[in-house]
Amino acid sequence: MIARTTLLCCLLFASTAAVASENYDELFEEALQSVDFEFARNWAYTETSVDDEHVWVGRFDPRRPAGERWELISVDKRAPTNDEIEEYHDDRDDDIPDDDDNEVVEMVEPDSVKLIEETDQYWLLGFNLDEEEKAITENVDATIRINKPGRYLEYIDVHNRAVMKPAFGVKLTRLITRLTFGPAVEAGPIVPLSTQVEVSGQAFLFISFDEQELSHNTDFEYAGD
Repeated sequence: MIARTTLLCCLLFASTAAVASENYDELFEEALQSVDFEFARNWAYTETSVDDEHVWVGRFDPRRPAGERWELISVDKRAPTNDEIEEYHDDRDDDIPDDDDNEVVEMVEPDSVKLIEETDQYWLLGFNLDEEEKAITENVDATIRINKPGRYLEYIDVHNRAVMKPAFGVKLTRLITRLTFGPAVEAGPIVPLSTQVEVSGQAFLFISFDEQELSHNTDFEYAGD
């Protein structure tokens, strides 16, 4: 009788754990759906981007005529040159920025989201990278944080905790991908706020690389009807 009761309790616990796991996947989906990835159709904003050479500050305004919606304000805190303005516009050939939640979804392996920590203010969840990224999964920490009062996505963070060798002759010493989200303005829509991508390492012993791309969106202004 005791053995039977114990077995039933174990089965109940396993069933409950499975439901909880499914709920965290659903929670992530809900939080992801809260993000307005097409915010640029109705919002003007300032984008500060950093690459390996410069700090670029530009302003996007959907109310401007097609082809003129991006304006380069400064490069390294000075007025931009004509060549820099041309380069800036060439890099932004899409007149309306096309952020897409598919890129976020594709990072996360289905049914892999699990709880790490829960407080009154947030859920911290872990996840497995998608099948295509399995070569680096073992040495990577991948987390999601969801704002609890607002039930919206705060960030997705992927970074390595050890040196990785994703391919023959390639060694990665640093890998960081971090996407953050939050209200455009008080009580406004949830939008992408920043992107951080950093990669450094070595290829075939004699080729070193250290690259970074950072961008941050600020000064949102509603520009819709």
